[in-house]
Amino acid sequence: MQLLWTCTWQLLLAMLSAATEPTHDHQLLLPAANELLVRATADIVLQHYTTFTSKQLYVRWENDAADALTDELLRRTATHLSVLLERNPPTETAATRTEQRLGPQQQLRVLNLLLVGDYAEFDHVIGELTDELYDFSGLYTVLLVGASNERRNLETAGTILRTLWTLYIVNVVVLIGPREGKGEVRLYTYFPYGEGYCERALPVVWNVYERDVGFVHRQRTPFPMKLRNFYNCPLVVATFPVFPFIMVPHRSRTRVQGVADAPLELEGIEGMVLRTLRQRLNFRLQIIIVDPPDWGTAGPRDQATGASAYIRQLRANLTIGYWATTLHRNRYMANSFSYYTSQLVLAVAPGESYTSLELLRCPFANTIWILLLVSLTVGLGVIGFLRYRTPTTSASWPGMVSVLFGAGLARVPVRSFDRTLLLCWFASTLVLRSAYTGSMIRFLQSDRNHSVPDSVPALLDGGYELFMYRNYSFIFDAYPQVGRRVQLVTAQQFRHRIVNRLQRPGDRLSVLLPLETVTFLNRNLTRAGQLLRVARNRAFVAKLAIYTQRTSTLLGPLNMLLERFVSSGLLNRWAAQYHQLQFLADPYRDGGRQQLVLAEMDGPFAILLVGLGLSSD
Repeated sequence: MQLLWTCTWQLLLAMLSAATEPTHDHQLLLPAANELLVRATADIVLQHYTTFTSKQLYVRWENDAADALTDELLRRTATHLSVLLERNPPTETAATRTEQRLGPQQQLRVLNLLLVGDYAEFDHVIGELTDELYDFSGLYTVLLVGASNERRNLETAGTILRTLWTLYIVNVVVLIGPREGKGEVRLYTYFPYGEGYCERALPVVWNVYERDVGFVHRQRTPFPMKLRNFYNCPLVVATFPVFPFIMVPHRSRTRVQGVADAPLELEGIEGMVLRTLRQRLNFRLQIIIVDPPDWGTAGPRDQATGASAYIRQLRANLTIGYWATTLHRNRYMANSFSYYTSQLVLAVAPGESYTSLELLRCPFANTIWILLLVSLTVGLGVIGFLRYRTPTTSASWPGMVSVLFGAGLARVPVRSFDRTLLLCWFASTLVLRSAYTGSMIRFLQSDRNHSVPDSVPALLDGGYELFMYRNYSFIFDAYPQVGRRVQLVTAQQFRHRIVNRLQRPGDRLSVLLPLETVTFLNRNLTRAGQLLRVARNRAFVAKLAIYTQRTSTLLGPLNMLLERFVSSGLLNRWAAQYHQLQFLADPYRDGGRQQLVLAEMDGPFAILLVGLGLSSD
C-alpha cells in the first residue's frame, strides 16, 4: 500500500521550526548547490504553479538524501498551495493498481514536483504515472538531486525527457544543480516539433538560474507553448466519407494499404475544419480511409474496431468525421471541443394518399363534424315535434337539409318567428359552406397524405423497416433491443434502392441519417424529381468533436482554434455551403395560386350521381 498522507503535521512541524530558528539556520542545513536548486524550484512554483485553477501541489521524492531539500521547499511554498506528499512508495502490482483510482473527493494531479537522484529512481516514478491519477497536460518539474557529473546529468535529463514524451507529457522541465565552480542551475526542456525534426525529445537548455540574478532569460516562461507550429510534420488522420461532413475527392480515393496520402484536401464541413487547422498549425496530412467505413467500437486496445482501432492502437493521431461525443467513447479516447451540433432525423416515405371520400371529410376536424351532426339532430328533432303538434309544417324537414347544402325553399315560412329561425340557419350554413369550400381547396392544393409515425418506437410498432445510412448504433447504447432491429445499408444500396422506395407513398420504411445529409442529398435528388422527407421529431442530437488518444498533446492547440472557429461564426459559414434548409421543402410546390383539376373533385361528383339516382326513383 502506498504511503500517502496529507502534509498537515509536517507543515506544522516546518512552521514551528521556522518560528524557533533564524532563516539563515535553515539555509545552513542545505549545501550551497541544493540551496540554489531550492530557490530556482520555489521561483517556478510561486510564479507559475499558483496561476492554475488547481491549487494542490503533488510532491514526491525517492530517498532520504532529499528530505532536507523537501522540507525547505515546503517552507517556501506551502503557504500558497495545498500539498500532497508521497515518499518512496512500494512498487505497484497489477492487482493494486486498480485500487489507485481517484476517490470522490480527490482530484487529478495537475501540479507535480518530482525529486529523484538518478534515472533508476525516475523509472520507479514513471511506472506509476497513469491517466487515472495524473493530468498529463499539467505541469511537471523534475529535480535531479545529488548528481555531480555534468555529462551524466545531461544524459539523464535527455532520457527523462524522452520517457515523458512517450506519455505525451510536454509541459515539463528538468532542473539540474550547479556544476563545480559555477553557481547556476540549468533548466532543461524539449520541443517535440522543430526545423528538420518531428516528434523527438531533444534536451535543450531553456534557461539558467543564477544566485544574484535569478533566471537569466526572464521573458522565457518555463512552460512555453510548444505546439503552435508543427513545422510541416505529418499527422495521420483516420476518416471515411460521411456526406456532407467528410467528402473524399474522386482522385484521392486510390489507396495503398488503406492510406491515401494525396495532395488533394478533404472536402465537406469537417473537411474545411481540418484544412484550416492544417494551415494554422502548419502540419502535413496523411489520410487513412477506413474501410469498411465505420466509427467502430472504442474499447480495450485489442478489442477496438473501425476507426476507433486506429486511435486506440496508435496508428493515427486523430480521427474526424461525424464523431458524436458519447460516454463510452470518452472512457477510452479524448474528444476535442464540441464545435458543431447535428440532428439525426428519420427520412420516411410519404403516407398513403387519401381516397376521394376521405378528402370530403378532411377539411373539417372531427369536432366540427360532431357539432354539425348535433345541430342537425336537434333541428330535425324539433321539426318532428312540431309536425306532431301542427301537421302544416310537413315541408320543414327537407327544407332544413336543402338549405344546408345551399339549395332554396319551395315555400317560405309566414310567421315572424319561423322566418327568424330560417335566417339564423341560412347565416350559419353560409359560413359553414364557405369555410368548408375554402378548407377543401387549401387541403387539395397542399397535396397531403396520411400522417406517418414520427419517432423510432412508433415506427417499429407500426411495422416499419428501419435502416441506417452509416452505423449510428451508438445512439442505441441505452436501447439495445431497438438497435438489434435496425439494418445497415451501404451507400450503393441507399442510392439505388432505398431512395426509390422512399418516394412511394405508403411504403413502410425509414432511414436514420443526419439532417445535413438530407438537405445535401435533396439538392441533387430534386433534379431527378425525387425528395427525401423527414419525420417531425428528431431521433438524436449529436455534439461533434475530433477524437484522439486519451493523453494526446494535440487537444490543447486544437481546442484553442476550434473555439475561435465557433465564436467567430466561421463554422456556421462553412456548414451553410453544404446544409441549406430550403431543400427540406418540396421544390415543386408553388406557394401561389393553383387550379384544381376534375380528378381531385371526383368525390363530390360521386355523391351527386348517387343523389340523382335516388331522386329518380
